[in-house]
Amino acid sequence: MTVADLHTGAAQLTDALVQLEAAWGRVRPAWNDETSRHFEAEHLAAISPTIRMTLDAVNRLADVLARAERECQDEER
Repeated sequence: MTVADLHTGAAQLTDALVQLEAAWGRVRPAWNDETSRHFEAEHLAAISPTIRMTLDAVNRLADVLARAERECQDEER
């Protein structure tokens, strides 16, 4: 039995990022003014790197939890 499933949330976050990037790619050509550039710089520019760092941390944590779970199961046997 898995104690913590971090992969489902990570997959959902990845999907949300892909959808956001696709939506911005569709909107960007039509919304090309100072406001859009400000929005991109202030709100969107940091999202992708932050999410990618978060996903990396989540994956490392999932590995640690899986290892701990295996070790606990080995001790129970």
